[in-house]
Amino acid sequence: MIRILLFAGLACASLAAQADSVLIQNVRIFNGVDARLMPGHVLVEDGVISKIAGDPIDAPEGSRIIDGGNRVLSPGFIDLHVHLSGHVPSDQIDAYSTLSHVYATKVAKHYLDSGFTSIRDAGGTHPHFARAIDSGAIEGPRVFPSGAYISQTAGHGDFRFGDQPNPSLQGGSHYLYNGTSVLVDGVDQHLAAARENLRFGATQIKIMGGGGVMSEFDPIHSLQPSPAEIRAAVQAASDWGTYVLAHAYTSDAVRRLIDNGVKCIEHGLLIDDATAKYVKQNDVVISTQVVVYRELKNLPGLTQTNLDKLEAVLEGQENLIALIRKHNIRTGFSTDLISGMYPLLTQEFTARAAYWTPAEVLAQATSESAKVIRMAGKLNRHGNFGEIREGWVADMLLINGEPLEDISVLRDPGNNLALIMKGGQIVKSLL
Repeated sequence: MIRILLFAGLACASLAAQADSVLIQNVRIFNGVDARLMPGHVLVEDGVISKIAGDPIDAPEGSRIIDGGNRVLSPGFIDLHVHLSGHVPSDQIDAYSTLSHVYATKVAKHYLDSGFTSIRDAGGTHPHFARAIDSGAIEGPRVFPSGAYISQTAGHGDFRFGDQPNPSLQGGSHYLYNGTSVLVDGVDQHLAAARENLRFGATQIKIMGGGGVMSEFDPIHSLQPSPAEIRAAVQAASDWGTYVLAHAYTSDAVRRLIDNGVKCIEHGLLIDDATAKYVKQNDVVISTQVVVYRELKNLPGLTQTNLDKLEAVLEGQENLIALIRKHNIRTGFSTDLISGMYPLLTQEFTARAAYWTPAEVLAQATSESAKVIRMAGKLNRHGNFGEIREGWVADMLLINGEPLEDISVLRDPGNNLALIMKGGQIVKSLL
């Protein structure tokens, strides 16, 4: 009965999203790709961009007509590395799951209010949360979930405290902290964990491929997991037509992951030039972040081990960005904000503008990130988005100011996003 009600809710939400037509007139269009603005008008019907024209468009009877006032019209933003369930205070990480859901709901709303109409959750959030947003029960961007982190014992997803025993070695559950992470060792367990995430509704699989900053017991240089275990996760994902993204920093970790089929590297701050070239040759994405590494030191509760590892990876940030630019590596836009850091979200725009032009940053946050999302193949149930293009999903923003000249206007979405449209539905309007 619960499933029937859920699917009925999804159907009703879909019908509601397709109920209206909207004509947005007199705008300058950033299509998500080209570093120029095109004056024009955009008609939205049934949640889809049906017509884009330089000349006036005759709207269907009953359409809502919006005068854009010569504002910039942009695709909705996309963040490729979000942890909606990762904002519970660090001293309450093992609290009942209801608490993480409360925080996740608040964070999702903040993302949508900041102009993010789609996000890829990079681990920890149950796919049912994505369904709740689709049904309209929760307000937020559409979510492409990875499900539970898949981590080996003593890997980056092994967040046990101190001398806590591995529960799976004592006949208990492999899952930690209300299912946000799953500890698995061996090919069969990696297959099972990946398949379980897919069964729940994951659109891609996230594994931990090397040491991390926020985990206490795995050094940054450590390699995780074995080649055969990586191939198992990749096999499970590819059997469903999707891909694996993997946390990693070092050249050794990144090469092992690529050699065994991983298509998207998260972070990558400590790779060398030869490895960056290898990434490009294999058409692999490096989804990296700027702000989080500069601000993590301010989180309460970090140990000296955490701080030392943070300092080590932060030293590689500017070199990594230079390598991404040198080899033209796909990177998209991502933040990896955790533990209540989500108010820093829009700072990522200006932090990136120190290395890329505003037009490049906007393309990262729209069309480039959308291409990564589409690596999920048929598991993407939402169609094409990320560009203002006829026939594509109508995720669009009307922006006050000139973001292609001064991207800092996006730091204040409350005042400078005059309109937020997700799937053809207006979720915010200051007009």
